[in-house]
Amino acid sequence: MSDDFKKKDFEAFSSKKQKTVWSSVSRDVKPTADFTPSVPTASSQKSQAVSEPAQSFIEQIDKESEAIEFGGKSAERGNFSGENLENSNFSAANLEGVDFSGANLKYADFSGANLAHANLSGADLTGAVLTGAVLREANFTGAKLKSVKLHDADIQDAILLDIELDDISLEELQELIEYLAKYYPHKLNLSRINLTLLDLSKVDLSKVSLRGVDFTGVSFVGVNIFELDLSECIITPEQIAQALGRVPGPEELRRLLAPKLKEGQKFKGIDFEDFFFDNGKQFGVWDTTRDKGMSIDKMLGMGKKLFRHSAEKPPLKEQEVVERIQQNKENTQKDHNRELRELIEERKRSELEARKEKKREVVRETGETNRETHPERMNDNMMRRGGNER
Repeated sequence: MSDDFKKKDFEAFSSKKQKTVWSSVSRDVKPTADFTPSVPTASSQKSQAVSEPAQSFIEQIDKESEAIEFGGKSAERGNFSGENLENSNFSAANLEGVDFSGANLKYADFSGANLAHANLSGADLTGAVLTGAVLREANFTGAKLKSVKLHDADIQDAILLDIELDDISLEELQELIEYLAKYYPHKLNLSRINLTLLDLSKVDLSKVSLRGVDFTGVSFVGVNIFELDLSECIITPEQIAQALGRVPGPEELRRLLAPKLKEGQKFKGIDFEDFFFDNGKQFGVWDTTRDKGMSIDKMLGMGKKLFRHSAEKPPLKEQEVVERIQQNKENTQKDHNRELRELIEERKRSELEARKEKKREVVRETGETNRETHPERMNDNMMRRGGNER
């Protein structure tokens, strides 16, 4: 990103911000129920320089201010923990690994954004738009997700524990889980989701891995468990009885909890590629009763794979060009992080100035009200000051 572009973009944002800060205050701030704009009454005799209702009004000055525009840009691995980013636009932005923990992200637009590995723990995402966002391995622990939009979001391995939902966001999450379980079961990691919030009777779990899933406290009423592999999850006999609608016998319970082969899965003996390539798989059991021996074709095929795996790789061409491209990418990334930080700081300064000016205005209005309501007190004060001067 060039310096001219950064300067132009930042000045445009600052100018727009100064024009809109007061309109934002007048539009959104509402006085407290016990505060009536300056109308002279007998009760105003107890008014001070800044009355309590006026102070309460000052505290309600709009905190939202102008939204930060960061759509389509990159702030990868940036740290914006605890920042006020309400109403900001991050649509289609690259926010991979960004720390938004404890941040105010109310009504922020993350549609199509990449939030993979992002830390959103404790963040307030009330009303945020996460439609089509990539949320892989994002941490939402303790986040407020009321009224969020999750349509078409990729929540593979996302941590959705101890989250706050309302009816709208719960319906969004339920529909998303049902969709992923049916069409993309490999993207659904139930061990990282608070399942007590969901209605599992509407979710097709037949193709979803239940390995390591803790179903403690989850209702199994209406759940079809006959096709499920329950051998590696945490489930109680009471929950199985809920699903069956009756208490199972010992033999039936043993069959339900036994490991199950997936449909179309067949035993193929040992794969010797693991021995040569160390793919991290286990050998399993060598069934010698069905072993037909090693054919010449298999040995030749295995030798070719071993040769291709161990052959020396040709040197990477244009290594300097690749390094230059990588360096330019890193520099652009740093520029974007710096730009977002500048926008946040400018927003803070504008909010502070608006608060100070509004406070001065309320103080002036309160003083004028006192002069109109109690002119005799003002005359006495002036006479006292005159006497002291003499």
